[in-house]
Amino acid sequence: MSVHTFKVLLVGEPNVGKSSLIRRILLGEFDEEYMTTIGVDLSAVVIETEPGSPVILTVIDLGGQKEFSNLRTHYYKDAHHSVLVYDISDRASFEALPEWLDGMNVALAHVDRGPPIGMLLGNKADINLKRAVLQEEGQEYADTLGWKFMETSAKSGQNVEEAFLTIAKQLVESQ
Repeated sequence: MSVHTFKVLLVGEPNVGKSSLIRRILLGEFDEEYMTTIGVDLSAVVIETEPGSPVILTVIDLGGQKEFSNLRTHYYKDAHHSVLVYDISDRASFEALPEWLDGMNVALAHVDRGPPIGMLLGNKADINLKRAVLQEEGQEYADTLGWKFMETSAKSGQNVEEAFLTIAKQLVESQ
């Protein structure tokens, strides 16, 4: 049995829930007191795209603080998949996405296989009453990139497994 291993980047502004998404997929839990990622966290997530067909996603949670931009550039290299994450209740986190995408594209410009495939996640869907970004806006932006789009909630678990399963399937199909 062959096991595929892929490098997946989670990027976006601080406090959009990147670490919480990983915690939800790894541990099935949410921690209200979780602290902001400083620098970089790496996690191995095993997803079965079909029974008996595991895929290992090395998920790299890149801290959103501007002072870590040089460190992030190092981790962008050789990525197979990019996940841009924003907070649906924070308009500024959505509006910053093109800057995050540009940073990745610059870092990956030398890679022969082109930019990685990607997904856009609007996180914190559990706080819909505080919504600042319409679902349609997220879908439109993802469409301009040719990427998949989902709204998730690390707190409730909404669409988190589905998002990582979709990522794993995209990667296996791209091989």
